[in-house]
Amino acid sequence: MADFRSWRVDFDANESALVRQKRVADPPGHDLAAARDMVAQSTVSTRSSLWKMKQQALYSRATGQVKNVGLMCFMMWMSGAQIHLFSIMMTVSGIYQPLSSIFKSGEMFPPESSEDGQLDTLRPRLLYIAIHIAALGFGLWKLAGMGLLPTNASDFVSAMSVPRALEWSAGSVRGL
Repeated sequence: MADFRSWRVDFDANESALVRQKRVADPPGHDLAAARDMVAQSTVSTRSSLWKMKQQALYSRATGQVKNVGLMCFMMWMSGAQIHLFSIMMTVSGIYQPLSSIFKSGEMFPPESSEDGQLDTLRPRLLYIAIHIAALGFGLWKLAGMGLLPTNASDFVSAMSVPRALEWSAGSVRGL
């Protein structure tokens, strides 16, 4: 054990001397002025690439809901067309969630998030709304498939008034 204590490795002692001695020359054709110009141009391109990245982030936020909507539609389809507690809960959830998401789309894509009006928040918001309208359509289709959506005239019979009788009859009185 005593032999291991005598060993010592010091990386900091010779590092600065090695770096000074091993300076690698610039490759052939390297121009230091051109490198400086590229740095100046990169700041301009950095602003445009930052804008593009923010715009892509808005679109990814809009299309990120496709997985959730697809899973919800799959769950509604798998729950069946029978009127059971689970299938009704899935169908109501499949109608409520898209409606609430559509109404809250202004919070998801606020116009204040675009600095100086450069970011386009309208198109990602419309894409977001279109995805949820498709989910709402699937939920309504499911509700109609279960027979809970009034689609026939016979579903509204209770709201109709009873028509006035045009004829009447009375029994005859016979003598004994």
